[in-house]
Amino acid sequence: MQQHSSNPRYQSIEQLEKLFSEGYVINRVSYPPTSDGSASIMVDLIQSSRHEECLLTVFGEEAVKLSKHLKSSTSAEQKGDIVE
Repeated sequence: MQQHSSNPRYQSIEQLEKLFSEGYVINRVSYPPTSDGSASIMVDLIQSSRHEECLLTVFGEEAVKLSKHLKSSTSAEQKGDIVE
């Protein structure tokens, strides 16, 4: 986890924003169960012009923050399927 001023930023959020800036869009978001009951999120992104795909998987508190970030800040064209 990296901290910027008083607002904590997580590496996964920064990576997601970088991927968006490179033209990736969300193909699918899922919340798979974990054996210990901790939070988890998997974000599948695609970049259609280069036929590339990226999978971002995060656990724990960072997964909760990434989920909230996705729900509050992604535009309609960046969203794909959300499986809860």
